[in-house]
Amino acid sequence: MSRLIFFILIAGLVYLNYTVPKIEDHKAFLLSQLQQNYPIPPDMQDKIWKDIDYSNFLVCSFMKTKADSKMISSGYLKKVKLINSKWAEETKTALQKQLSY
Repeated sequence: MSRLIFFILIAGLVYLNYTVPKIEDHKAFLLSQLQQNYPIPPDMQDKIWKDIDYSNFLVCSFMKTKADSKMISSGYLKKVKLINSKWAEETKTALQKQLSY
């Protein structure tokens, strides 16, 4: 009986690890959130990704800012969710200012 429980726990961890969203999934999701009103040029996208860090914790993943480690998005079971909508709004505003110049 204990072997069965151990096997189920290991199988569950393997499945959760298999379904963790990768960095590309987080980037695609965040980019879709930022591009709701207008497209963002690739060079500006590179600037955004330089300030963001990806963390994988085996069963879930997160994107956070490098400067102050504030969470931006979380990922679990192949789904990515925006945690910090304030970051998205601030980034949109900063990008609009840069594009208008």
